[in-house]
Amino acid sequence: MFQFLRKKYQEDAPDENELSVRDALLADRPSDIFWRWSQTGELTEILPDLAVLRDVSQLPAHRDNALIHTLKVVDAIEPTPVRRWAALLHDIGKGPAYIETPEGRSRFFEHDHIGAAMVPEIMQAAHEDEELIEPVRRLVSLHMRPISYDPEWTDAAVRRLREEAEEGRGEEGWHDMLALARADLRGYLPEPIDRGLWVLEQLEARAQRLLEQEQQAAFEREEAPRSPLDGHRLLELADRPPGPWVADLKDYLLAAVLAGRLDVDDTASAEALALAWLAEHGE
Repeated sequence: MFQFLRKKYQEDAPDENELSVRDALLADRPSDIFWRWSQTGELTEILPDLAVLRDVSQLPAHRDNALIHTLKVVDAIEPTPVRRWAALLHDIGKGPAYIETPEGRSRFFEHDHIGAAMVPEIMQAAHEDEELIEPVRRLVSLHMRPISYDPEWTDAAVRRLREEAEEGRGEEGWHDMLALARADLRGYLPEPIDRGLWVLEQLEARAQRLLEQEQQAAFEREEAPRSPLDGHRLLELADRPPGPWVADLKDYLLAAVLAGRLDVDDTASAEALALAWLAEHGE
């Protein structure tokens, strides 16, 4: 029996009957509590969708059933409410998705999407804070994507994954997704996970490179010489319809900036030059 199932309770441990699911999740070793609930039958009452994972085999790919794997993942992730809830529910869709092939292999097609759809009802039944539900749902829906990364992915695919993870949460969502992916791998120990961890390192490094490139490009655009007046202001000054003259006038002002005859922030002088140019270049 695994070590996390062998640990004895301290005499001063809180009464498990008085614990909420969040209390259990934020304990030092949540697996102790959830496994004991599983043995006594309380888990079926508290989290029935989690309880059924005890009967879901992952053979031959993995020796642990889906519940034991889940509890290992919960223990392996940092103790924040979002991360622990996401770890607890990341494979919740394996119950309804489970099929056994004629060759005896366990399959869980679309379990990430099925699980994401289950998250709101489960967390609401556990009386969890509403603001936690969407971040957890999103993490469950995305949890398979990082470990499926391949260097042949396009830059656009990497950016899209980061954008989906960060939607509504910023960088925290990205870091939570990677933390869940790493914990998911550690949940299969003592099976080999080096390859999976390498994949995550490659994804994270590539995403960081793309982010730095985007930041550098934005900085260069901001620092690049430009016309002191944009097209809207030139249209106001000229009081004439848009046309090719707008680009010509902006190029004229930019040339003055590059020649050192006009400061990029000197809008008053730029307007004087623009009016002179407009007078010279009639409609």
